Parts: sequence; C-alpha cells; structure tokens
Amino acid sequence: MLGGLDPRIRCAVAAGFMSTWEDFLLNKAHTHTWMLYVPLLPRELDFPEILGLRAPAPTMVLNTTEDELYTLEHVRRAEKILREVFAKAGGADRLAFNLYGGPHKFDVPMQEDAFVWFDRWLKA
Repeated sequence: MLGGLDPRIRCAVAAGFMSTWEDFLLNKAHTHTWMLYVPLLPRELDFPEILGLRAPAPTMVLNTTEDELYTLEHVRRAEKILREVFAKAGGADRLAFNLYGGPHKFDVPMQEDAFVWFDRWLKA
C-alpha cells in the first residue's frame, strides 16, 4: 500500500502479497490477517489497483504458485490488472510480475531478483 501511495518511493517490490480483494474476502480471510483491510476501500480500488497508483514507477511483484494465502487464479487476475494499469500509464516495461514454485515465501532466489530490480532502477 505504501508503494502505491507515497511518490517518494522510486522503486518498489511487493513480495508474497498480491491478489484481489475478492480472493481475500471470499477465499482466504480465514487464513490471513484483517490488518490489511481498509474499510470501504474495496468499493473504490481493487488490491492491485492500489499498487498500480504508482504507475509508471518501477514495480516488481513476487508471488508463488502454491501460496496458501492467495489462490493462483486471483494472483493471475491481479497480474492482469497491474499489466493493464502500467500499459495505460506508458510503463509496461517498468512492471515485473514473477511467479515462483512453492508455498508462501521470500527465499534467496526471490531476494536476488528483487536486488537486481533495485539495482536496475536505483543505481545511477
């Protein structure tokens, strides 16, 4: 959420945290936390649209294919939304959406990809 709302963040990586409000509310709320839920916000913006507010600023999303906190169908739906938002903002090349095998995690390969992304966009 911070990456979508604070323009001082020049480059962002969201790790293991991208789906849709529908997925969260209907499928996974019982396995997750309600601290990410902002009352009434889902009426205005879907979860990926919040991150999309930063478009076309460089943004990477790292998710897994077997995350017990999100369904893959809705992770893919979030990816579609973000790709459309970034394309409309002229920043299709500034969005990376990477999927990794396995359960919810932020392992070394994912971290390495994040550091490469930061280096690409933040180093002079």
